[in-house]
Amino acid sequence: MAGYGALIALENGNPFITPQSTPFCLYRKVTVNSANVGGSYQGASMDIPIDASYPAIVFCKTSNAATVGATRVGNMISVGSSSPRGDSHTLTAYVFAIFPQTLPAWGMAIWDENGKLVLTNESRVLSDLVTVGTPGNGGGINIDQTLSGSYAIVPALLGSSLFQVMVQGQPVIVNVTAYAGALFNGTTTRINAQGSQTGQGSAVGGTNTGMAITAINTAAYD
Repeated sequence: MAGYGALIALENGNPFITPQSTPFCLYRKVTVNSANVGGSYQGASMDIPIDASYPAIVFCKTSNAATVGATRVGNMISVGSSSPRGDSHTLTAYVFAIFPQTLPAWGMAIWDENGKLVLTNESRVLSDLVTVGTPGNGGGINIDQTLSGSYAIVPALLGSSLFQVMVQGQPVIVNVTAYAGALFNGTTTRINAQGSQTGQGSAVGGTNTGMAITAINTAAYD
């Protein structure tokens, strides 16, 4: 227990204690519409500047079936989505970070021991994380779950599928990487594996990371 500070209980009953805990807060929400990026692919992408010293985590959802991804290099976070079937879609990304908050005109404000403003009544704190799937056979490429409401996920690599096709009479193995996807149709969100390309030929194997997916209900951040 801290010698000073504040103990705050979230709506789900989980506490965090200042200054021992500094919450991730919504840094930026972005939306971008897909466009044709070559062949039958529809893709969406955006670069989000962020101070390199801010720890960050990204959650994504799309309005149609698509892979989602996020990378960070220094002071830039890049988010993207891709549909090899050519489905147009909107990508929505939520970036949460530990960063100095803006002092509100009124309400509550908490500073850490270094004088950084870490929490106010206007902060939109990352909370209520949801685990989709179970590690092992119930995870990875075997995840296919529909949740009521709008959810976004942490991008993840779930596994791959191998297909055998014939090229000039010779068998060729094609690897299709499976990424996590979160399709919000306005009412429910389907979270499942999305392929990096359309699978053709005969399925001859694959891999499964067996990992679970982390998601959030976006109602508090939209």
